[in-house]
Amino acid sequence: MKSLTTTLILALAFFQFAQAQKLENQLSGNDLIWADANFPVTDTLAFELPNEGTLLLLYNDEEYSRESLRLTFEPILEKATDFPEFTTLAYRLTENYYQSSTKGVIYNLEANYTPYLESIELTFPVGLDFTGGDFTPSVGFRTHVNLRQFSLGGSITNTIFFPERENGNVRVNSNWFANAEFAWEFGNVQRQRRNTFGVGYLLNEGDSQLFSGTTMQAFYRRKLNDNISIRVGVIATENFKTFYPTIGIRFW
Repeated sequence: MKSLTTTLILALAFFQFAQAQKLENQLSGNDLIWADANFPVTDTLAFELPNEGTLLLLYNDEEYSRESLRLTFEPILEKATDFPEFTTLAYRLTENYYQSSTKGVIYNLEANYTPYLESIELTFPVGLDFTGGDFTPSVGFRTHVNLRQFSLGGSITNTIFFPERENGNVRVNSNWFANAEFAWEFGNVQRQRRNTFGVGYLLNEGDSQLFSGTTMQAFYRRKLNDNISIRVGVIATENFKTFYPTIGIRFW
């Protein structure tokens, strides 16, 4: 009975504290009622930042451990250089709702308090496509400016075509595309943008033996892991009279 009374007193104290402290991700309605009943706030964890700002986490100690929260939030706070000075921001944690989950709170911190310009990315993707009945290796150069939630950039890629042999000699035909690309990973704090959409224009149409006339392509690429992507698209050639579906894989 004494133990139950102590638990109720602690829960009531934390509830009053949470009410007094404005939460940045306050649950409402039935969500708040459910969270208070199943995962009431029983503990807090404060992160003191160099600019005297404070991130305050309110959580249930049966749902999270103090050490796991430290390991989860310290990396993003090291990058949150726009965190307000002399200010305490409080978040309630429970994994049952996105806005109160660790993933949701970290995304909120990243979107609002990390620098807008994150990095400049430079890669040299290589791969293999199946293009209109032919296997076409691809090599290229790609650069992106990574912002908080998306990146913008472009690439120069060579779709390599092997025409039929003449006198037993292997010939190589290059098809150079200039591509504009948009990459995103909304709702996810992973730095690598796993989704990319692009459109491209064939630069050397006069020298191409695979395409003819005005040729453009559109594609979507999805990263499977840090080094491998699946790419699907369509190429419009012969002044947009003929369309080749493409599917392939990329490595970088």
